Amino acid sequence: MPASAATGPSATAPPTVFGTLQQGKKLTALTGTWVGSGTITYAFQWYRCDAKAAHCSSIHGSTKSTYTEVAKDVGHSLGLTVRAADSTGAAAAYAGVTGLVSASSSTLAATAQPALVGNPVVGTALAVQNAVWSAKPATTTYTWLRCNPNGRLCAPIAGQTADSYTLTANDTGHTIVATATATAGVASATALTVRSALVRTTPGPILSAAPAVGGTLQQGKQLTATPGTWTSGGSLGYAYQWYRCDPNGAHCSSIHGATRATYTQVAKDVGQTIGLTIRATDASGTSPAYASLAGLVAPAAATLLAAAQPTIAGTPARGSTLTVQTPTWSTTPTGTTYAWLRCNANGRLCTRIPAETTASYEVAAADAGHVLVAEVIATAGTAQQTVLSVGVAVPA
Repeated sequence: MPASAATGPSATAPPTVFGTLQQGKKLTALTGTWVGSGTITYAFQWYRCDAKAAHCSSIHGSTKSTYTEVAKDVGHSLGLTVRAADSTGAAAAYAGVTGLVSASSSTLAATAQPALVGNPVVGTALAVQNAVWSAKPATTTYTWLRCNPNGRLCAPIAGQTADSYTLTANDTGHTIVATATATAGVASATALTVRSALVRTTPGPILSAAPAVGGTLQQGKQLTATPGTWTSGGSLGYAYQWYRCDPNGAHCSSIHGATRATYTQVAKDVGQTIGLTIRATDASGTSPAYASLAGLVAPAAATLLAAAQPTIAGTPARGSTLTVQTPTWSTTPTGTTYAWLRCNANGRLCTRIPAETTASYEVAAADAGHVLVAEVIATAGTAQQTVLSVGVAVPA
């Protein structure tokens, strides 16, 4: 679960670069896929890196979605960072380093970045596929690189020269890139593959940003699930299960048949919270993740409603202060009170923290390994409504 929901958009698919890797040719950036709040804007920065992406320097003035390769790029790789911003903040994502750039006079150049296929799980193999060249090569040789999570600071993996590589424990927490070097007569060209996802020891996708629930918390209204952000070595599928829980998420029961990405709230939900579990599956296995409790569900006739769950600002570390942001209400409240809940690591089984009744809370030692949730209780005339914030996880 993220430290705070107010950190900008989340990338659900990384940026990519396409085009021929040759001096004078133009490369084009695709932003990747992002989930955010409202309109998302993008900024670009291109980098010139060495042949193994171990050292990169920003290219002055190269801040558009396209880049025309120049003489200085020949023999180098190129990097790209995309920075996405929305109303909550900004976040960066990195395209896999692409290259190596061929000279303009070369008769052999990579016209597309090769792919890596296979799941990045220790003990399984990755393989190079779909290398495309401007001329048919006579031979192709390979090397393999172990890189940091962004596909940079790469180092060769000794003795690995085949078109496939079986991952070892030393690769855990790294990404992997292969180089394919083609020769045709006296011409040669080298292409770096798209980087792998982070290598892990257990199968199944890895969660990097938690699922979320959107929509008005009211009987008759529809809630929509966002599956979160996952890293995987292949295509992903999602399975959904919605739950009806008590106001503190201490007791939850699965809602029969509620297994789609949307859920319409019914009379039984009024005064309760709604839970959501998502199971992400790829070729290597299945991993579960939990959205923050959403609620409390208002009756159909309610006139005081929160447009969305509030978020918590601040760093969830011992001694730091967290502050729940003011929700947008359908009617301006005449009074607001607060409570803070300490929940288990999945954001369930919550209990109130005694004497914490303001919009801010100082993280305590007892919160380590737990999720913190703020409860906002608004009053407008005779109407009253409670909404739970999106939770934040305190590291153990």
